[in-house]
Amino acid sequence: MVIDDLPEARTGASFSMNLSATSLREKILQSISNTAKPFVTAINTHKKTDWNEDGLTQIFIAQNTVQLQKLSAPLMVGAQYRDLYHKSKGIPDIYYSLLEEGKDHEPAFLMEAKRLPTPTTARKKEYVIGLTPSGNPNGGIERFKLGKHGVGQTRCGMLAFVESEEYQDWLGKVNSWIIELFPIWSSDELLVLQETSSNYNHYKSIADRGTSKVQLDHFWIKI
Repeated sequence: MVIDDLPEARTGASFSMNLSATSLREKILQSISNTAKPFVTAINTHKKTDWNEDGLTQIFIAQNTVQLQKLSAPLMVGAQYRDLYHKSKGIPDIYYSLLEEGKDHEPAFLMEAKRLPTPTTARKKEYVIGLTPSGNPNGGIERFKLGKHGVGQTRCGMLAFVESEEYQDWLGKVNSWIIELFPIWSSDELLVLQETSSNYNHYKSIADRGTSKVQLDHFWIKI
């Protein structure tokens, strides 16, 4: 049985798999790591060269689907998640959910995707904070912190498509933007390197909601 620290494992919910929630999430994280190299290959060999965030996310999801299949995971990856359970307003770019015939499940993992740098200088801090056209807070990490994304979740993610400069440059910039928000934001919300490879870097941080916290896994892929 899937143990009940997954959101969907409530009274009346069942899934006959000998996998824990931790095991499922680790498979998801492994699939993301494994996707970096074929994703970059797909981008570099594509006839399209003028990429936007939606196009990059679409290619990533397609390549990630292959990696989930290779891991024989009972999981799907999709785009633009609408929260049918908690009715939160945000729509994360990527979601992972258990696959079971005749039953829908809350996502096991959610991710927001961003380009580094952003398309315009007016949005340069959008990975961390930003505003909608009507003036509402809407940055990437900010959405998880405010509960626009990831309601009912304890672990979510950010995906960055690094189009120029080096990982270390962006780590310095992103953390400096967070430091500017002290003391409203805390030092726990700074990104900390977990793993570096030739294809991606993996960082972790905490999104502090005051009454709860969400761990964020940040996967940055240089394209």
